Amino acid sequence: MYLTRITAVAFAFILSFVSAETIAQEEWTLERCISYALEHNIQIKQSALQQESARLDKTQSLAQLFPNLNASTGFNTNFGRTIDPGSNSFVTDQVNSNNFSIGSSVTLFNGFRLLNSFKQSQTDLLAAEYDLQGLSNDISMNIATAFMQIMFSEELQSVAEQQLEVTKQQLERTKKLVDAGSLPAGNLYDVEAQLASNELQVINTENALSSAVLTLKQMLNLPASESFRIKRPLVDTPIETLGATTVGTVYDHALNNWPKIKARETRLESAQRGEKIAFANYTPTISANASVSTLFSSAYKNSYLDSSFNLIREDIPYGKQLDQNLSERVGFTLNIPIFNGLQSRTGVHKARLSRMNAELQLQDQKNQLYSSVQQAYNDATSAKRQYDASDKSVNAMEKAFEYSEQRFNVGMMNTLEFNTSSNNLTRSRSELLRSKYDYIFKMKVLDFYQGKPITFDSTK
Repeated sequence: MYLTRITAVAFAFILSFVSAETIAQEEWTLERCISYALEHNIQIKQSALQQESARLDKTQSLAQLFPNLNASTGFNTNFGRTIDPGSNSFVTDQVNSNNFSIGSSVTLFNGFRLLNSFKQSQTDLLAAEYDLQGLSNDISMNIATAFMQIMFSEELQSVAEQQLEVTKQQLERTKKLVDAGSLPAGNLYDVEAQLASNELQVINTENALSSAVLTLKQMLNLPASESFRIKRPLVDTPIETLGATTVGTVYDHALNNWPKIKARETRLESAQRGEKIAFANYTPTISANASVSTLFSSAYKNSYLDSSFNLIREDIPYGKQLDQNLSERVGFTLNIPIFNGLQSRTGVHKARLSRMNAELQLQDQKNQLYSSVQQAYNDATSAKRQYDASDKSVNAMEKAFEYSEQRFNVGMMNTLEFNTSSNNLTRSRSELLRSKYDYIFKMKVLDFYQGKPITFDSTK
């Protein structure tokens, strides 16, 4: 019996430890959410595949700079009148032949087309890498936004629950005063109506929190039925100020480091290489080639006259034929373009248009970045003012509510006035929370443009 109890206690301890570990594992930090999203996001995977494809294109364009090497062999059987490949004469017998060849060719000059193609593939690979970084940045910002919405909803729910608790306490005091005859029964009905309103507000905040959690889970591609909760980071009252930070300083940093700008710059460089490749079609092409070949033929005989002047035909061994028929060739080819149906001219014009379009896309991306930075700076400035105003409003409303509560308890304020004061305090606290998180997020956006990591931990 004693051993059974020890076993039961040990099992309960292990079970509680496992349960605690499971609960701890269910908590998702912001860093874990971002890391998980970047690992499982479909668009990220597609962008990584495009990057790998660009890497293969680079390897292929590099290989084009080297000579090629090809080998071939064949076996043929001919019947009836045919040409013996060994003696190059007509025969009427069945002829079995076997041939081998190996050859190589290399482009010596083609207007640097191959070299520019390799450099273009390098810039295309770099652009694909910047595309992946830009997409990762967008997803990280979206995850941070959804994560912060959950934190905001949790605090908003806490405010609603606190207000509900205050109303419940007020309901108990009002019941006692009504039972004692100090207040009319109508006051009790007003407080009960206020309680119902507060309960509805709690339900609304719970629904908003559930919706925020569902949004983040969908962004993480997690099943809706899976248990999920975030681990709240250290988020203090925002004290950051813009200080010496200006639109210009933020834009200059983003311009030199923003992946989408880098991607457009590398694509412009790629278009410039494409223009040089198109111009190469006007230049002559010089190539060199070399080959070695040999063959065997069953009809190829060694013929000679004996001492009696009889014609003797002897089979030549396989290896000896291959040695005797060994042939080597080296050559050079010059190809001069004269007229090719305006293909070169059209190609040059289209390449020039592509380069001009890449320049416009780069400028448009810079304009968008400046507008985004300017908007983020103005939003942060406005959010700071709204937060300061909301903080002052809450302080004033809390003092006003304390005074109203004292007057209501001694019967110097009716229920309607007290409920109005309570609702005003709730609204001001909710507005303070909204402005607080709005200000934190707007500052994080500015930090993001300046290359700082997305984190809510005040120690980082």
